[in-house]
Amino acid sequence: MAGYKILTDVRIKEFIDSLDSGRKARIDRVYSLFERYGRFLPGKYLKKLTSDVWELRPGDIRLFLGMKGNTAYIVHGIYKKTKKTPKKDLDLAVKRFKEI
Repeated sequence: MAGYKILTDVRIKEFIDSLDSGRKARIDRVYSLFERYGRFLPGKYLKKLTSDVWELRPGDIRLFLGMKGNTAYIVHGIYKKTKKTPKKDLDLAVKRFKEI
């Protein structure tokens, strides 16, 4: 199985840096799983939201990404507070991914 690469937008790095150590550790763990399994991660960790945007799910954080080949581009991140993904956040992720 080919390895996957993750590139994180600078705005998302700032969001991640603002998190507590437990959340950062979960993100690191899910990043490692993604780098190994990519699109084949179970739904507990990765969910396809649109034709171009996926949601990486480390705990109560949601990281939105788009994929080109074996590279994932993390373009937006939020705290997950409701069951449904807010449309404005999904729209922002789609917009940012199209800019890549």
